Amino acid sequence: MSAQQKYQIVSAGKVLRARNPAEVLAQMSSAFAISAQQARKLFLKGWVIKDGLSSGQVVHYRTQLHQIGLKIEVHPAGKFDNRAILARMQFARKRKARQTTDVAAEPASERPQPLPSEKAEPAAAIAPSNTSSNTSFVTPPPTAGLPKKTAQDSAGHRGEASSARAQLEALFSPDAAGRPESAARRLGLVVPLVSAALVPALFVGALLLLLAGFASALWSVGAAILAGSLGPGVVLGALLKLMLVTLIGALLVYPYFANPFPASSGGDNGLRVRKQDAPGLFLLLEVLEAKTGLSIAGEVTGPKTLAPARQALGTPIQVTPGAEVAVVKSATGQPTLSLGLGAIACLPGGDLLALVARAMSYHQGPLVRAAAYCSLGSAQKLQSLQDALEGQNTLLNTSGEPAAFLMPVHKLLAACGLAVVPLIERLQSLHRVASGALARRLEARADAIAAQLTGSEGFGAFSERWNQLVHADLVSGEINREAMLTGRRLLDVPHAVQWLFRHLDEDTRNSIDMAMGEDADYWSPSEPAGHARIAAVEDLQLSAVLQRSDFSLQKLFVAFEALCVQSSRLGMDERCRAVENSQLLTASKEVEAAQKILSEYFNRAIPGDLLPLHGPSIAELSEMTLQETIDWLRSRLIDLQELEQRIAQLQLRGARIQLGAALVRANVRVDPRSYDLCGSTPSAAEESRKDNRARIEECRQQRTQIHSLFFQRIQRAMAAMPAADRSVVGEALQQLKQFETLRDPLASLSSCGDLLGELIEQIPTTEFPEALVQKYTQLAVQQIRQVHQLLAEQPGLVPQALLDKLEAYVAGEAGMPGAQRGIDLAGAVQGMELRCKSAAAVVVEAYHTALANVLGLCLKEETRQKVKPLRLVGAL
Repeated sequence: MSAQQKYQIVSAGKVLRARNPAEVLAQMSSAFAISAQQARKLFLKGWVIKDGLSSGQVVHYRTQLHQIGLKIEVHPAGKFDNRAILARMQFARKRKARQTTDVAAEPASERPQPLPSEKAEPAAAIAPSNTSSNTSFVTPPPTAGLPKKTAQDSAGHRGEASSARAQLEALFSPDAAGRPESAARRLGLVVPLVSAALVPALFVGALLLLLAGFASALWSVGAAILAGSLGPGVVLGALLKLMLVTLIGALLVYPYFANPFPASSGGDNGLRVRKQDAPGLFLLLEVLEAKTGLSIAGEVTGPKTLAPARQALGTPIQVTPGAEVAVVKSATGQPTLSLGLGAIACLPGGDLLALVARAMSYHQGPLVRAAAYCSLGSAQKLQSLQDALEGQNTLLNTSGEPAAFLMPVHKLLAACGLAVVPLIERLQSLHRVASGALARRLEARADAIAAQLTGSEGFGAFSERWNQLVHADLVSGEINREAMLTGRRLLDVPHAVQWLFRHLDEDTRNSIDMAMGEDADYWSPSEPAGHARIAAVEDLQLSAVLQRSDFSLQKLFVAFEALCVQSSRLGMDERCRAVENSQLLTASKEVEAAQKILSEYFNRAIPGDLLPLHGPSIAELSEMTLQETIDWLRSRLIDLQELEQRIAQLQLRGARIQLGAALVRANVRVDPRSYDLCGSTPSAAEESRKDNRARIEECRQQRTQIHSLFFQRIQRAMAAMPAADRSVVGEALQQLKQFETLRDPLASLSSCGDLLGELIEQIPTTEFPEALVQKYTQLAVQQIRQVHQLLAEQPGLVPQALLDKLEAYVAGEAGMPGAQRGIDLAGAVQGMELRCKSAAAVVVEAYHTALANVLGLCLKEETRQKVKPLRLVGAL
């Protein structure tokens, strides 16, 4: 009999869901009788906790560690070794010590001086909202509209442009001029490229075989007709062959080459930036190309007023709210530079240029592009294909649910797709083995190009900031996703990333530093550099092309703040209302507990408005017991979510109709389709408004019917409570009734916020009358004041801290300065929209806290009665 197999328990580097890392750390220190510093090593991915264990011991330790909250993995004994991780950590400590010694030995006069905004800035002065550093040593070109084309004006414009270019060129060292890559280094990609082309070649061969099979099936029918032997057998055989060819092509070959699934394409997930939106940024990219030779510029079609043949070279740019800097493919297949506004808000300009140069390095020259396609592109295609097949996505549901008559075909393709997932996994493993050498070469090449801007000595500090930025971006995304479950979202994602980046505590920084010792993923171009890659770059001893890196790219944008808020709406559910960053990033424990209770009670279908405090009007529904009420609500949860989404869409449509009707009455020419109008006359606009209002009212009545059952659920639970709890719930319900006076003003305030949001969207393309803008901004201020006055007349209804916050929104200006136009006007209106939505969020926060006081006791009573909870099958 063979010897018993041994195993090792390895840390996955994560804690279990809903567990606090600090508590897990303390429990591990107590369970293993080790210090907190030693316990922190157990958070390292790949750290061997126990080795040489039997299967019974594995079960014992896994149960104990899962109870503590640490996520682990089980592998055969000897697969992982802690010595490699300890060696990387030791190298990182030596590198830091060497950097500290170098800085201490450097004369004070030669050290780079900090930015003015960075000197003695207290942590308390950094607000977690929409403030950003405006420090910049680069003045962008003028952003006003172009003057008339006189000779004097043209000469002045050329002088300003050349002055701005000279300022940007001064950031680079004078001898920096496109360092060409050696031919030997490029030819070094050829041999691993042959190996990396194995999997792409397999798909090309499969495509040729499918084409041959398709042609063979058609030829067999034609040959049978010519020979006079056409019969049912020939036709059936040809049909079966065509069906088999189509099935394989639809499942594997076509998705690999066409990449049709939306989740795999990132070219249309950002806001396109025009040259007039950020003239300094486009000029900086031109200077970067001149100094380093890095560019993805292509032919960009000019305005429609120009001749069709006139085209100019330029770099297409889009911005996203996150922190990733990458080159993506647009819908037309053109390489586009995607800049994360979170990265621009956090990092100095030198680091941003290093990330841009690194992203562009994968697109320089046909050989490098072919290498990137065969190694990185194929890996991404296979991963995208696997995700689509596992999610039962097919070519028939790329744009939504397929038609009813295509549903059987969709189900057949989905079932076959699940069957071929193991084949895709084997292809992925084969591709990683075949393309590993090429992926490592491309990664090393990209790091070296980034180091040309930072220098080898500065690459370590740049990598640390890069890793911290990725961590802040991930945390911000998780906060936003959790908030969306409760119907909220971050108002300004880039500045949320900035706030988290600036407020990393020492333990988090140490954890990030230890994580930098883990092995990198060569097939992810956006993977931040770890200690091994830093050491490789430092061995190159590259000098920096940049003379200074302590400048900001924010001022290269005409309206950076407005762009941050606008990009934060990308990919967001229309039902989610935007709230000020501080309400989510620094939320009190009381607010977090209230949101948890609401999410449990309503099964994440939290009401967007005030809950009606009356039971159902239908006698049959009003006679149901507590369990019957919950069961009925469970059957209507999907309908309730669809109603909430439908109402949100109709409310936004109503804001567009109201704005379009106002423009029609002001004799401004508008496109009725842009404002959801059925015509361009006042009567047609009024008809559109009445129709939309009727639809909203119909949806609200249906929603109220469902919400009234939630109140009946409260009443049924309240009737069975002990006297003490029933008294507390009764007093809390009386407090909720006081909020009823705010129902209509709060709805009007939210409507003003939607209207100002639509106004902002249309400002770049429409010339709005000044009186119209003044009217709506003054109306918004009046609504805020009305809500504040009603709350002030009912002392104790909301906490004083929230009332003070609401008073701050009232204290702003009551209108817009008359001289503002274009970008300035959009920024001013956006400030007013922020005041509206923030004021409404303050009231809703107070209402939800009061409502949670009632629902918490109701959930307690339902648990005591062992009532089946309100959960869908998928949520169990």
